[in-house]
Amino acid sequence: MTNSHTNTLELITLQNQLLLAIGGSLNTRECMHTFMQAALKRLGLKSIHLYTFDHSLDNIDSVINYLSIPDNKIEFENKFIIYKMLLHFKKNKATAHLSEMLDNNEITAFDFNSFGVLLLEKQEGELQASVKDALPPVIHKVAEYFNFCEQQHQLGIEVKTHKKAKRSYELQAKRDPLTNLPNRREFRYALTREISNSQRYDYYGALMYIDLDNFKNVNDSLGHSIGDILLTQVADRLTTLARSGDTIYRIGGDEFVYILSNTGDTETVAINTSKTVALRVIDILSKPIEIGEFSLHITPSIGIAVFPNIFDEADDSENVLKHADTAMYRAKKQGRNGYAFFNPEMHVEASKHLIIEDYLRRGLKNNELHMEYQPIVNTDKKIIAAEALVRWNSPELGRINPDVFITVAEESNLILQLGKWITQTACAYAEKLYKQLPEDSGFSYISINVSPRQFIQNDFVETISSIVDACSTPNHFIKLEFTESILLDDIDTTIKKMEKLHVKGIDFLLDDFGTGYSSLSYLHKLPIWLLKIDRSFVTDLYSNENDTQAIVNAILVMSEQLGIKCIVEGIELQEDMDFFKQKGVHGMQGYLFHKPMRGENLQTLLNEKDEKTKVTGVTEVRQLNS
Repeated sequence: MTNSHTNTLELITLQNQLLLAIGGSLNTRECMHTFMQAALKRLGLKSIHLYTFDHSLDNIDSVINYLSIPDNKIEFENKFIIYKMLLHFKKNKATAHLSEMLDNNEITAFDFNSFGVLLLEKQEGELQASVKDALPPVIHKVAEYFNFCEQQHQLGIEVKTHKKAKRSYELQAKRDPLTNLPNRREFRYALTREISNSQRYDYYGALMYIDLDNFKNVNDSLGHSIGDILLTQVADRLTTLARSGDTIYRIGGDEFVYILSNTGDTETVAINTSKTVALRVIDILSKPIEIGEFSLHITPSIGIAVFPNIFDEADDSENVLKHADTAMYRAKKQGRNGYAFFNPEMHVEASKHLIIEDYLRRGLKNNELHMEYQPIVNTDKKIIAAEALVRWNSPELGRINPDVFITVAEESNLILQLGKWITQTACAYAEKLYKQLPEDSGFSYISINVSPRQFIQNDFVETISSIVDACSTPNHFIKLEFTESILLDDIDTTIKKMEKLHVKGIDFLLDDFGTGYSSLSYLHKLPIWLLKIDRSFVTDLYSNENDTQAIVNAILVMSEQLGIKCIVEGIELQEDMDFFKQKGVHGMQGYLFHKPMRGENLQTLLNEKDEKTKVTGVTEVRQLNS
């Protein structure tokens, strides 16, 4: 067959042999290699080449050498002629074949169904015309099979891509994208399964609800990118300490949950195991987290719920999570950086909390709250100022202790609404009071308490300024009381906000001094001239167990050197008053002098004091003249 192909039967046989050489493989390169090897042998070729076209490109860049047997030396040695023939077929699709002589070898190019060109190099001589005419139908069939294999290959890629995308989607649906921990959805399934297993196999498990203390401050001061890095490092640390069989989940924000499987066969063992793990969590998070130039310290508040429920309540994932969450808030109230176990009393407390929050929301809307004012006196018992105090007498719940409902408000966004109402109401009263005071009155200001949540708002300065500026009262007649907890946040931002208000004549008063954790090194930087010594120092003033008097003396000396005047809270005994009067404090406040009272009562009291002062002055003048 390799020398002459003049017989029709021989040509048909050649066509069939070449078609059979394609084989049944769906691998494009494999079937083309088999066919081209057979053609090389049957046609007595020196080389055979398949070129494909990329129709998205122009000129020679659109021609791709798909396969050459035995090599593609011909392309390098005769590049111009080869590319000329290839581009001819790309532009002239009607041509069946085209030949060129190179030395003694004929090169014949065949159309490959517009997919490309099949190039045959004859070994010394030319292909017979009958063979050239017999090959196009074969090459057409081969090109069709080539296209079929390529389509199958592409379909296979798409199927794999779809499966990969599906797996990726399923993984994303189960994983937190930031930390790569299992997410809330997976947590629900896992907790339900673990509760069921603990009941079936008679062992205890536990759920730890881990919340990062003051994480919001990191986001607010350093940015969310730093906060995200911090969360990933916390996740890594928690994963590292997890016991075999236990899993850590991120369920949102800075909240993680840790399912402890099989913590023991008895309640006592389960509690002790949970304590051990909680202490390990606290310990591993106590180490500084280094992020660039920042060394961050983070602490957790951990709530623990043991299951099956030791209090015979409903055992399901919803209740167990709710119990652990409730216990976590108890841990926060106990000072943070610690843990607490759930007990039913917490559930009652949480329910009470929600009830108070709901009624407080309504109370603000229905104007159920009112302000009272507790006078501050000097060492001569003359009223020099008053602190504005919010009170709430609910029609449904009765009189609610301010410590209770203010705490509830601070743990929700209600404190922003409540704080604004307090500021507006107290400023309106201050304006009314100021207009009625005589010019020589010794009464100098109304102080208004500001929540840390209010203070950290970006628009805090603007909000306070707009409220105070809306009153005709001089700005210095309003002072803002804040606690040391504000100083735990971004101290530089705190000082900037205080200085902006100080420039406008609105000054600050540091409340509950000595009970917080602020650094004394910052005290001289703050634009304040008044501080209040906390009532706890007054209560323990004569205690033999504490050095309270020494501490109070130190505070008084330090504040005097800094040019800061002191007011003492909680004066209820004569001996307390005598002690601080001897120390020459700026002011005193307590039930010994005056209880908190309505605004109109304070006005009456101030008028009475002024009248008494006038009468005393007239009497003294008469005595001098007599």
